[in-house]
Amino acid sequence: MSAFINVPRARLLEPNAALSPLLQEILRHCERRNIRYDRPLVHFVMNLLSLDPRYELFMETVSAERRNHDDFVEACCTVLNDDRSPTLITLRMQCYFLGNFFDRDEIVEKHARNLQAKTFALTKEIIDHDVITKDEQDEVFNKVIVDIVVNMGLGNPECKDVMAETMRALNSVMSRSDKAKFVTLDRKERLMALKDIREIVAGIRIFNKHSGNTANGMADLPKIIDQSHESTKSILQITLCEIMDKVNLLTSALSAAIAYDLRNRSIITLLPENITADDFEMIKDLLAMYRQHEVYTRKLIDELAGIKLLIDGCKQEYEARLLRIHEAPKFSELTRVWLQFQNFVFLLSEMNQISNTLTSLTERCASFDDLAYRLLGESQIQTDIDRLNKVSAKRLSLPDPKSCEIVPYEEGMQMQLLKFCLWHLAEGKGLLMPGSIELGVCRVQKEHYLFNIPEPVTFFDEDPNKYFFKIVETARKKVQLICLLNMYDKLQASYSAPRCEGFQMKLTTTCDQEVQTDLHPIPSNIDREYRWNVWDYRREAIRLANIRTKRTTSVQTLESSRAIPKSTQVYLDKVQGTQTRVSRSTETEQRRQTTGLKVIEPSAPSPLKVYALTLAQASRSGFNRNGER
Repeated sequence: MSAFINVPRARLLEPNAALSPLLQEILRHCERRNIRYDRPLVHFVMNLLSLDPRYELFMETVSAERRNHDDFVEACCTVLNDDRSPTLITLRMQCYFLGNFFDRDEIVEKHARNLQAKTFALTKEIIDHDVITKDEQDEVFNKVIVDIVVNMGLGNPECKDVMAETMRALNSVMSRSDKAKFVTLDRKERLMALKDIREIVAGIRIFNKHSGNTANGMADLPKIIDQSHESTKSILQITLCEIMDKVNLLTSALSAAIAYDLRNRSIITLLPENITADDFEMIKDLLAMYRQHEVYTRKLIDELAGIKLLIDGCKQEYEARLLRIHEAPKFSELTRVWLQFQNFVFLLSEMNQISNTLTSLTERCASFDDLAYRLLGESQIQTDIDRLNKVSAKRLSLPDPKSCEIVPYEEGMQMQLLKFCLWHLAEGKGLLMPGSIELGVCRVQKEHYLFNIPEPVTFFDEDPNKYFFKIVETARKKVQLICLLNMYDKLQASYSAPRCEGFQMKLTTTCDQEVQTDLHPIPSNIDREYRWNVWDYRREAIRLANIRTKRTTSVQTLESSRAIPKSTQVYLDKVQGTQTRVSRSTETEQRRQTTGLKVIEPSAPSPLKVYALTLAQASRSGFNRNGER
């Protein structure tokens, strides 16, 4: 009875963006009515109720009407209103279990993250602290000892004996030079070295404890795990026995109040005078609550059996490594096994917490034992086995099969509707009566169903969709049955077929297939301003109308003037050149010699000669300033 594991958890617990406007209205209604609510529970209830097409939340062909939305908001508030009703308690159980039922790896990672967050400041001081003196080095390694004790679970870090023994184990593998080298490493290398030191020192302390040496403060994890497993197992078994007592009482009371009208193919309700139809529906909802609690408790028991196998394998590996450690002292491998024991402690603790929470939720429900005994009357309380033994000699048969076939039950066959009788669910409007595998299995559309009595299988073979529609309609009204019977996919598939005559149950098939497509073959067109609700447009129109009566002013201050972008234009450097005049000179006349001497004329006039001629000419032709000679 663990079909719930296939329920699409994300689609039920995560908020639906299309329902966000209605979410705000639901929260406002809850606050106005003083209804206590949790947001995850509100999302869960909204996602379940939105599968009912009468609210027209996802109908493409029908325009959104405000009246349908108001009905949806009222339906959600009605479910959340009665905190002690079996329906709301069942929904709380489903929401809590789907959100908290653990994967083993997730629990281990969650604990590792929590432990890392708690020791982050200490680890940061170790790897970031700059060491200069010997006292600072000793202070760093005192912090290393605390880090090892806390992260490896070696005892209480406030106990002096625990700290002293851990220091001795550290000194046995690290000399003074090793410590000096450790504090000179960079941040990344120091962190990696710290992780290695943790494993080695923890392995030494574990070995010392096993050898009989001093191991003050260390817990005997294998012994503690065995005790915790036995305690958890006994608690779950006691809880399951208490649940089955309630289930047997309620099922017997409901069975005593019904009769089969096979001629009209229906179930007749025979109620005592002091029992009303609402009381009968309350008993059915109460039975669904305890059946859901039974499913989750059995799931925890199965998970506990799987953990027990892992614990036994881990204990064998632990003992084997302790024997081989004398040959090859691999303390790090011994520490890893020790950490696995710690992970099992966390898993068992999480399992106990889930079981206690589920039990506390069922205890909130108002007591209806007196009502159940009055409905039971003089009939005897029967168990599921007693009830099924009455029909063990009968078999399902179809003389002329039309839509179904009868096959024998086989081990591992996946049964639908959590092995409850299909006909009782359809005609009894949510009546949970266990089906009998001894009668045989009815196969239709590659799915397997059970019956409580053999006669209704003929009715079902004539028109299976009729009974499927009745079950879907019942699940839409009693939303707690959707997760209990794992019907989420069926309700989604039948959303567009609300009427019986057009109803066709779609079969969900899966296959492994690889498809390669172009990257973004169609450009996305997302209108950020789109509003699906006409009231949003009305509110926007009112806002724009109010803006017309407002005035917008702006002032620029000295501080803001500095933010104005400014620019300056300059002339770039330019290479230029200057051309000077050509050097010139004056040449005088040649003087002729009157004598017969030969004069050798130089190629160029001598400066002295030119200067002498100039003086001579000046003396000959010189006048005074008055013009006198």
